[in-house]
Amino acid sequence: MKAPLYDEILTICQQIANASAKGDDSARENACKDLQKLCATNQNSPKDHPLQWEALADFTEDGDLAMDIYEIALASADQLKLPTFTASTYLAMAQRQQEFEEADKAIEYAKKAETACQDIDNKELKQEITDFLASL
Repeated sequence: MKAPLYDEILTICQQIANASAKGDDSARENACKDLQKLCATNQNSPKDHPLQWEALADFTEDGDLAMDIYEIALASADQLKLPTFTASTYLAMAQRQQEFEEADKAIEYAKKAETACQDIDNKELKQEITDFLASL
C-alpha cells in the first residue's frame, strides 16, 4: 500500500476515534462519511485496498452492514493476494459475530482467520487469532 493512502486512512480513523472519545457524534459521523467516500472513490481502482474496507467495517455500527463491508475487504485482499489482510478481516468478522453472541459463526470465522494466517509472518496477528480462538 502506498503511504499517502495509508496516511489518509489512518488520519480518518484517528478522527473517528477522537470524536468518539469526546462523545462528538457529529464529528464522528462526518469522519465516517469521509471514510465511506474514500472507499467508494477507491473501489475497483488501483488504490483499492482491504485496509480501507476493514476500517470502514470496524467503524460501522450496523452489524449486518459491517459484515457486508468485511466481505468487500476479503475480496480485495484475495484479489491483491494479501493473506495478512485476509486473516485480519476474518478475525474482525469473528469478533463481530462474538458481539452478536453468535458463537458458532465466531468460531467459523476465527478458524478461517487461523487458516489464512498460516502463510504469513505477522506473529502478533497469529497470536491474536490463537488467543481469540482459545477464548471461545
